[in-house]
Amino acid sequence: MNWKTIFNPFLKFDEKKLLITGILVFGLNIFSCYYVDFVNDSIFHYSNLDEDQGIWDILKINSLSYILAVVILFILAKILNGKTRFIDILNTVLISQIPLMVMIPVNGLSFYKKAVDNLSENINTPKNISIVDMTMVTIWGFISLILLVYSIVLYYNGFKTATNIKKWQHIVLFAFVSLVITIVSQIIF
Repeated sequence: MNWKTIFNPFLKFDEKKLLITGILVFGLNIFSCYYVDFVNDSIFHYSNLDEDQGIWDILKINSLSYILAVVILFILAKILNGKTRFIDILNTVLISQIPLMVMIPVNGLSFYKKAVDNLSENINTPKNISIVDMTMVTIWGFISLILLVYSIVLYYNGFKTATNIKKWQHIVLFAFVSLVITIVSQIIF
């Protein structure tokens, strides 16, 4: 495996294997979100779960946010390239979420939650913030940023591979539509 495969697995792996992997990761996403009381209200955003919501609410919201992204991206893909296949867009959305899945379990760890709470409680009195808590949250924040960028790279490369876009106007349109999907999904769900 080389760097090209890591950043664009859509070129190397069969779409059925990618789909199976994506579906398995989606299922894991549901249970991980339940574990840490999160909900995936858009493809690149997790928010806190309300107290009265359970696993079925997580399943519904996560599913609807993915479906919204897939449907809108598929419409855009068909406009840009009529030969785009639905499975390629579905795989793009599913596979691009894998790096974000790494972040969920860490956010559920009790010592990490305690460090975040400590920072939140003492934001106005920095002298009360533990250097260990600050270091842990800062390092994990940096790692999370890297994972988010990797997720976006997979998302872009998957869409680019599925649609064969090359013009900068199409890339800008894709970025704009993706931003709108993310915002609208968070508002709706």
